[in-house]
Amino acid sequence: MVLAALLLMLGLQGCATVDAWSRMKVYRPTPVSDPAAWQALLAQRPEVSSSEVPLAGGEQVTVLRVPSVSGQSSAVRVLYLHGTFRHAFQNLPKVAPMRAAGLDVYLPDYRGWGVSSPRLPDEASIHADAWAVWQALRQQAGPSVRWIIYGHSMGTAVAARLANRLAGQRAYCALVLESALTSFSDVADASAGWLGRSLVDLGDQRMALSEDIGGVDPPVWFIHGTRDRTVPPDIGRRAFELAPQPRHWLELPLGHSNLQQDESGAYAQLWRDVAAHCARAQP
Repeated sequence: MVLAALLLMLGLQGCATVDAWSRMKVYRPTPVSDPAAWQALLAQRPEVSSSEVPLAGGEQVTVLRVPSVSGQSSAVRVLYLHGTFRHAFQNLPKVAPMRAAGLDVYLPDYRGWGVSSPRLPDEASIHADAWAVWQALRQQAGPSVRWIIYGHSMGTAVAARLANRLAGQRAYCALVLESALTSFSDVADASAGWLGRSLVDLGDQRMALSEDIGGVDPPVWFIHGTRDRTVPPDIGRRAFELAPQPRHWLELPLGHSNLQQDESGAYAQLWRDVAAHCARAQP
């Protein structure tokens, strides 16, 4: 009843209010408004550097770089596209297995997160930011560097859209999707039934990986936690079934954002396997 009343209230307030409300609730961006606070975070991790990718209109996207070995650059690198809520610095714990596999990692913050330009994000702005960062990193690195496109949670839809856009160009050597969702609507339906799906569908934020994953260049690696309460594993499995062959599935007895804590060694081995595949691939 409370949700039904909220739906009615939002409908009466007009489409613009519904759109803003839904975007804030779905994306939950975490900006860092104090530059000094951001610098203090970076001071805790001296191996991490920060740069900006300029956008039209004077805006910018901040990108963190975490090298596998300080002072060196790897021949295979990861573009890390994060999910909702946490900004790039908060996602740094997840890069440890990538670095251990010999991979430099680049983590952009979409506008609205971290110290990237402030805004209430939407699906179009997030995809535009990923594309701008991709172009900038490719230009800076040159044609000999091989790239892994990695997405976590919402970032799996961003990664799939980017990979689909690059299909047939041999622009990346692997696509890795962790805690993959088929769409925001499917996640809402799994957590709150038809009413949850209706709330999400009030806006126009879809993040429908299901529309893009069939057109990406394989191989694709999927990783999912059996205890994931945010994106249930059956949704991840549906995304996996839509992907082209060859595709790989790894399921671990963990949750939504802690798969890097796997103690069996399987998660770390997956990243070594991806790195080895890309080392053999032609740039």
